[in-house]
Amino acid sequence: MTAETDPFKAAGLRLHALASADAGRGAALSAEIGWNQVESDWRYMLANGAGFGCTAPDGKLVASAMALPYDGFAWVCVVLVAPDHRGRGIATDLMRRVLDDLADRGVMAGLDATPAGREVYKHLGFEDVYGLKRLWAERVTPAAGGEETRATITPMAAADIGEVAAYDSGRFGADRRALLDHLQARAPESAFVARASGRIAGFVMARDGLVATQVGPVVAEDAATAITLARHAVGPIEGAAVIDACDYQTPFVAWFEGSGFEFQRPYVRMLLGRSQPIDRKDNIFAPAGPEFG
Repeated sequence: MTAETDPFKAAGLRLHALASADAGRGAALSAEIGWNQVESDWRYMLANGAGFGCTAPDGKLVASAMALPYDGFAWVCVVLVAPDHRGRGIATDLMRRVLDDLADRGVMAGLDATPAGREVYKHLGFEDVYGLKRLWAERVTPAAGGEETRATITPMAAADIGEVAAYDSGRFGADRRALLDHLQARAPESAFVARASGRIAGFVMARDGLVATQVGPVVAEDAATAITLARHAVGPIEGAAVIDACDYQTPFVAWFEGSGFEFQRPYVRMLLGRSQPIDRKDNIFAPAGPEFG
């Protein structure tokens, strides 16, 4: 990259590709903004995705944008700018670089947008797919729930990941075994699988976060199974918890609201140039989070 192609050089910022060594600085940027990612999230994203960052003269990472590739699409994530560097068009520039790279490879982009971000992304050609509700609890008090699932719920072991990934692929719309491996290792106490008639009928996972445990993904055949999985997953959680629940899964959302969770903010799942979901949305109760899709 030359000085002529670096629009931030005059501001003393160095534009560069993100690398695995940036995990600690990325986590520090997330923490400064108040997001929930920890260094483990950044290590996974940097090992499995690609993107761009801006570094200040003092070595601080002040902006980032990345994409995680899946089969036929990629998840745009961690579009972050430190508060004292906003208003300069940095986020837009980094976002366009990520999107240009995906377009050059013929890969469609997806993301979860805040209401403010949604307006920006609409101008870039993203379309609404469905809504999410971020639900937050300072302390989880699991409700008894309604209809019980007929599925059997068991802890998810590392040996189950291949079978779980095959089930997930047909519902998420892509193979994300690497992510499921990562999440199961992060919080095995909150990873569970449902089986009915000898087949998988759903699963749930979670991960530690800077300010709260993030619950998700939750993928299941029906609401009763999803709620029962969720009850098992949140049981071991001490302290705050958060989930990005699909807003159209009304009984699922209601269970969380009855378990100490309150609405924090909306998100909108968006795809570039497409309004129809890639996933089988009836089976999706909560994604893995805006970082992972």
